Amino acid sequence: MANSGTIKSINIKSVLKTLSEHESITKSDIAKYTGLSFPTVSTVIEHLIYKNEVNEVGVEDSIGGRCAKKYSLNPMYVVSLLLYLEGNKLNWIVSDFCRNKIASGNLNCKDRILEEMDEIIYSIKSSYSQLASIVIGVASNVNNGKIMSHIEYKELQGINITERFEEKYGIPVIIENDMNVAVRGYWDRHSSNDIEVVVNIYIGDNGMGASMIINGKVLKGKSNFAGELHYLPICDDNIKYAKEGFGESDIVEYYGKVIQSYVSLINPNLIVLYNNVYIKGKLEDIKNYCKVRIPEEAMAKIILSDEFKEDYEFGLSMMASELIN
Repeated sequence: MANSGTIKSINIKSVLKTLSEHESITKSDIAKYTGLSFPTVSTVIEHLIYKNEVNEVGVEDSIGGRCAKKYSLNPMYVVSLLLYLEGNKLNWIVSDFCRNKIASGNLNCKDRILEEMDEIIYSIKSSYSQLASIVIGVASNVNNGKIMSHIEYKELQGINITERFEEKYGIPVIIENDMNVAVRGYWDRHSSNDIEVVVNIYIGDNGMGASMIINGKVLKGKSNFAGELHYLPICDDNIKYAKEGFGESDIVEYYGKVIQSYVSLINPNLIVLYNNVYIKGKLEDIKNYCKVRIPEEAMAKIILSDEFKEDYEFGLSMMASELIN
């Protein structure tokens, strides 16, 4: 049986989640969305106001009787730093408690990745004393705070990035593979109630990667290796493509074989192909390649998306919020 402290924590998280989904909201509506009693919601709201996490922001329009007070998250209660690295480009975003972007930038960090990350964190911490979480996305295989791939970012190999920055700044830090973040962002940004399994596939500066989410849970595998497509037995040039690009490949066949693999192994409902120069205008060719090789009843819906950045950044912000709460 859960103790009173656990129940209180669950109630607080439930109320905060509902507040995060509304610009402003009354206690009665919070009770309706969370299933909590009105007295419980009132107690939680007063606790959050005391902690400065929530503001009273006016009253609801009256339809007779007393006007109900409305509440919203205090956007500057805490902030998060989102960092994401692809190739030699390091992007950074400061987001507020409501996951709004309040500052951003990018820089070239070739051969100075850790140093540039450190300087950004120090600068943001100096500007925002309420910095409460740091999330780092990397276009590489990541496990337990370390870069595990031997293809890219050799300067980071063997370094526990999570521990390094947590010990220095006393702030919770998480580092994750870019595709695992993006598929989480896709799932949370789109209505997925009638979809069990989604696969996302992307080609970026560090080659091709994929991720999958099953009933809202990202499937990473034993050592976060799931989705490292360059190790599939598609052709002899897989690792070369990872390092030098796909200019010499039959990209329709390559994508088709990746899709065949996913359909055979996990049978997804939906496969999202993030657009890139290699597959521009070739979606129908990829679909046709698959249709003659995959039974119709097993075939996934395949769509093209231009929103990799949006999914990625949304996934980072969701992870940052979870580190705070």
